[in-house]
Formats: sequence, structure tokens, C-alpha cells
Amino acid sequence: MGRGDRGNRHSSTKAAWLTGGLLFLIASGLVGLLGEGLGSDQANLIRIDVEGPILGSEPLVELLGEARKEEDVKGVLLRVSSPGGGVGASQAVYEAVRRLSEEKPVAVAMGEVAASGGYMVALGGDRVFALDSTLTGSIGVIMMSTGIYPVLERIGVEPRIIKSGELKDAGTPLREMDERDRAYLQSVVDALHSQFVELVAQEQDLAEDRVRQLADGRVYTGRQASQNGLVDQLGGHPAAEEWLREESGVGPEAKIKELKPVPDWWQALTPEALVRWYQWLVTPGPRYLYQSPELP
Repeated sequence: MGRGDRGNRHSSTKAAWLTGGLLFLIASGLVGLLGEGLGSDQANLIRIDVEGPILGSEPLVELLGEARKEEDVKGVLLRVSSPGGGVGASQAVYEAVRRLSEEKPVAVAMGEVAASGGYMVALGGDRVFALDSTLTGSIGVIMMSTGIYPVLERIGVEPRIIKSGELKDAGTPLREMDERDRAYLQSVVDALHSQFVELVAQEQDLAEDRVRQLADGRVYTGRQASQNGLVDQLGGHPAAEEWLREESGVGPEAKIKELKPVPDWWQALTPEALVRWYQWLVTPGPRYLYQSPELP
């Protein structure tokens, strides 16, 4: 056997060992992932995070539905750190949390901010825990619009709008908002605000008149919210976890596993995603949103 044949055989053997080792590692990883899934006997408690502005409801609603259907899940810790978001998206997530809490205990741990739509989502749980310094409340609706028609007039651009009704373009930035537009949009905001007030009164067992006094859009610290009956207990995450374990009967030896959507970071970096984010900010639609100094 020549030196070249021995070298080729040595290279083939080395490649086989490397390939086998790689396949073993992949298989081990898959077994580990499957063992830590919701179907595992140890997956008794899970955690779902609601973070940042609520631009859409689909990923969170799907996760909450998965937790509701999985028999091995005995309880859910919902961590909310959100200033709110779209009216429809916030309500859809709230309703998904509410459906989950009807079948399994749900403890809500508020983070730094759980305001407006974020507060609405938290109300779907069985018990709401806040930190002393949590910013919450902001029970209200906001609709913003920016008029660009003065700029268009200055550069000689004339918008031409064809519409089926007088109020079809109410709130458009292409013309000045008249009193009829303003009254119509205000009625929509007031109706949504009333729905929010009724929901808070129902979930926190408060008189509706009392909630209306609190629901002027202002935020409250966690301590203030507790004093006003807007949250159930102070203590944040540790207190929420302790309550959840007692309520679900799951001891301290069981870990709480995080359930989160499949990451799609490559989509978030695309120009299309940036355009959607910009459109969400500038579209004059109603929001359950705490407009903090950090938000645009």
C-alpha cells in the first residue's frame, strides 16, 4: 500500500469520526429539546413574557392557547413589561389570558411598566402583582394625527380625495380637521374608554364610578395602584411565583420553564418590518398606550 493510499484511508476515517460525532451532538440536542418541551413531566409551570409595545396579538395568543391546551402545564407566570399598544391587539391578548385563567391559575408579575394596554392584559390573570415602583394604570385611549397639509400647500401639492361618506377620511393628515371630524373621532375614543373602564371595574371588583375617577389617563406607581384597588398585591415576580406554586400545588423543586415564540430576528431586520413599525406609529388609530417620554 502506498503512502497516498494510507493518507486517503486516514482522511476517510477522520471524516467518518467527525461526521458521527456531529450527528451524535445533533441527536443529543434534539433529545434535550424534546425532553424540555411542554410535554415533559417536569414542565409543570411555565412563564410567558409580554414585553414592549403590543403591535400584534397573534404570537402571544398562540402561546397562551398552547399553554391552555397542554395538560402537563399546571400554572402560568405571566410577566408584563409593556406600555400598551393597539386597541384590538391589547384586547385580544387580554381575552386569551382570561381564557387561560379560567382553566389554570395565572399569576401576573408587572415589571417596570405595565400601563394602558399592558395593564389591560394583566387584568386577564387571576392575581396581579406589582412592584412598588411599577408604572401602571394609564387607563385611557389616545388617538394622534399630524397634519401635513400646510407643507403640501407650500410646495404646491393638492390632495384629491374621493370618498363614500363625509367621515370616511376623518383624521387624514391631508386636510385640516374640522369640528365634525373631531366630534366623531372623540366619540370613538370615548366609547373605547368606557369599555376599558367597565373591564377594570369587572376584573378588580370596583364600582364603575370609582374607576372613572381613576381613569383619566394618569399612571400610578405600584403602591398607589394597590391602594386604589387596581392591582391585587405588591411584591412583583417573587410574590407572584410563590402564589402560583401554592395555587397550582407545584413545589419549589419544579423549575418554571419559559415559553416563547420561535425567534424571527431576520424578519425584524428587514425594511418591510421597519415600515410596518413606522406605519403603526404614525397611523391615526386609537391606542391603549402610555405615552411615556421614552416613546416617540
